[in-house]
Amino acid sequence: MALPVASSATATAEAPASDVLYVAKTSTCSDTAADSGSQGQPFCTIGAAAAVVVPGQTVLVEAGSYPESVTITRSGTADAPITFVSNDWSLNPAFVRGQSTTQGPNPAFTVSGTQHVVLRGFSTTAPGGAPSVLIDHSTDVTVDQADLSSSAGAPAIRITGMSSDVTLSRTSVTHHTNGSPGVEIDAGASGTMLSADTVFSPFATNNAPGIVTSGAPGTVITGDTVVGNCEQGIVLGGDSSGSTVKNDVVEEAANGWGPSPAACASTADATAISVAAAATSGTGIDDNVVDPTSGGSLYSWASTGYPDSSSFAAATGQGGADISASPQLTGELSGTRQWFTPAASSPVIDSADPGAPGETATDFSGNPREDDPQVPNAASGYYDRGAVEVVGPETGGGFEVQPLGSPNPLQVTVTTTAPTPTWTANGPIDRVYSYVLDDATAFPVDTDGTFTYTFHRAGDHAIDRYDPRGGPYDESVKHVVVGADYTPLTPVRLLDTRHAVGVTTTTPVAAGADLVLPVPSVAGIPAADVSAIVANVTVTQPTTDGHLTVYPHNGENLPTASNLNFTTGQTVANLVTVPVDGAAVVFHNGSSGTVHVLMDLQGFYGRAGSGFKPVPPTRVLDTRSGLGTSSAGAITAHATLPLDLSARVPAGTTAVVLNLTVTRPTEHGYLTAYPDAGAMPGVSNLNFTAGETVANLAVVPLTDGKVDFYNGSGGTFQVVADLEGYFGSAAAGANQSYVPEGPTRIVDTRSGTGAPRAPVPAYGNIAFYPRWYQDCSTDCPRPAGAVLNVTATQPQKNGFLTVYPNEQAVPNASNLNFTAGTTVPNLVSVTDPGLMIGVYNHSSGSVQVIVDEEGYYIAPQTWSN
Repeated sequence: MALPVASSATATAEAPASDVLYVAKTSTCSDTAADSGSQGQPFCTIGAAAAVVVPGQTVLVEAGSYPESVTITRSGTADAPITFVSNDWSLNPAFVRGQSTTQGPNPAFTVSGTQHVVLRGFSTTAPGGAPSVLIDHSTDVTVDQADLSSSAGAPAIRITGMSSDVTLSRTSVTHHTNGSPGVEIDAGASGTMLSADTVFSPFATNNAPGIVTSGAPGTVITGDTVVGNCEQGIVLGGDSSGSTVKNDVVEEAANGWGPSPAACASTADATAISVAAAATSGTGIDDNVVDPTSGGSLYSWASTGYPDSSSFAAATGQGGADISASPQLTGELSGTRQWFTPAASSPVIDSADPGAPGETATDFSGNPREDDPQVPNAASGYYDRGAVEVVGPETGGGFEVQPLGSPNPLQVTVTTTAPTPTWTANGPIDRVYSYVLDDATAFPVDTDGTFTYTFHRAGDHAIDRYDPRGGPYDESVKHVVVGADYTPLTPVRLLDTRHAVGVTTTTPVAAGADLVLPVPSVAGIPAADVSAIVANVTVTQPTTDGHLTVYPHNGENLPTASNLNFTTGQTVANLVTVPVDGAAVVFHNGSSGTVHVLMDLQGFYGRAGSGFKPVPPTRVLDTRSGLGTSSAGAITAHATLPLDLSARVPAGTTAVVLNLTVTRPTEHGYLTAYPDAGAMPGVSNLNFTAGETVANLAVVPLTDGKVDFYNGSGGTFQVVADLEGYFGSAAAGANQSYVPEGPTRIVDTRSGTGAPRAPVPAYGNIAFYPRWYQDCSTDCPRPAGAVLNVTATQPQKNGFLTVYPNEQAVPNASNLNFTAGTTVPNLVSVTDPGLMIGVYNHSSGSVQVIVDEEGYYIAPQTWSN
């Protein structure tokens, strides 16, 4: 029978937005599909997007590793630049690693012969000999909020080939290999601007400047922090006339950024700022903080060294407002970005010139400039020197997460509260936080306001509000539990190893082996948006006794749980609810022999569909007494019995949950439950042998409030049905949603797990706690209903089990029936379990009980956390 699914590409495809091209490492990405670049089917590589991007478009790149060398040759316009953005730049940027070819190593990004291009937020590196980023013969190029790392023999970024008006801003530059500068600006480049960057060399063996120009006139180096280890900081070489070095912090002591800075063993290369003779014309140096701890010359002007700022100013007229003192830096790291925060007593505070060329109104992390009330201001204002502004304390602030509930239970509203600054700032502190949501396919949300978000799957989700300042300003993670609604389907067979349905052979599942069944989509919904499927699983022709475990294909180990148990030669079925995590489910044969496996899809949980309404177990059909039928009597061979439930469930009901029991069958066979008056599907809900009493839970769609039961045997049988709940609209009272949890073993009386280590005595009971997610920031919703696989084993006598809320009286209903010495499982849905769930043994002998949880239902949540 055909699988009612669409390919994931078809299900998620969207027309590319006119202003955004998406790149992501997802299962649906493609560089060649007709709709590549859409959010539903992003490009797999940045290079593919770079080949087609047009002026005004943004290439939005999801976090991940991109081993490629991206060459950008397309130009934007002054009014419509081409922009490449790493979407999660502040916490988990896209990492682009340049590649080597037979022609040699290549940068992560090469911007060649273009105009009006922006690169924002990427983390990059390159193989030895290649710069991490190369700007060549290009104009009006901006690299912003990036993390650039050098390789051996090459800088982190090289600006070359007559490039002009290139800006490097708010970027973390690390050069840590011998002879590799951080920023290299070659002869012929002009008008380069470096602002609010941190340039860092952590090793004493590097012996390369942080920033070096080689005949690049008009270079502006303003508000940067350059930290090295006894090497040159800023070098203006060749004809780099007309340049500016202002408001910078330069520290070249041994371990100067650590708690114990020290003098350099060799001071020959420890000069903080060097200006060649050809570069002195029109060049201005002022308002910098230069650390004298190195013990060497702090300045070199036309090859003459000066030990401090006062002697330098007296001899050259430069650096009159420079300060020779320790900037008192502490290293910070968030994600891959490195920066240095000055101490509260640092001389950088409130001492910069806000009118310096290239000075920015915000700092390395996007903070506004703030006035420390304890520090006298410079005559022109209160900007701090270097890349990082020291910001004052803030009160309040935070965020709350409110689940929406019906009609979209997977949606949450995040409400933010802005912090209140205590210092004066040069503008409103309108901080943009990055909200990182734990969906694998979700882009983070950067905002300073309230937003809604729909998770792809139900469960426990983490939302991390990340402050770009990092360090002590990072917000903690908050958790929220959301559920999913149910969509019933006409039953369809997805797997039958006897007839190569869902598999390529007719070979049974081998002893101790796993069978992986791909589920790329369900009823046109991609697996990424399916929380769980509900299916009837049957084993047949087992060659030895054993059990079957069904669990998600998500890389986790085989759980300690079982879904159904069998004896040699037995055919047995059981309903399962299993998460679709990894776009596949796994069937593990827990026996020493082979077994054939069938699976019939009944429905699925997702962001749309019907809510659940549990009801106390209510008998709605018993052919022995005539309940629910026109007269008492067994269902005859190959006959169909209709059951009208319209008086039992409200209008708007889409499916009912029935515990079905077949008893007194005169022949082997099966029972099929399906919507009334529809075509009978080629599936079964439970299987039986002559004289056997068998129960199984079923979720059956309704037609006009009716369901049908088909006797798939050549003899007669009696059937009993207990109504345990229904799915429908909120108006019908069905407003609970499903949360996957497990499969997890929570009770085993044989071992003492979750209950006393002893069989349940005759007419006795046990009580246990269900599991639920408990990581929410203030409170988590407790189960309003539990989904359990209950197994009776080693019974001494015939009987049945009833599973019920332990605080209530034992209802007149059964969940599973057993005969002496048999092992019988059944899926159970428990109404309103309260604190504990009870299992009552309706038998004159003892029985061992095993309970595996498969999830739970939650009611609409009115709280926020």
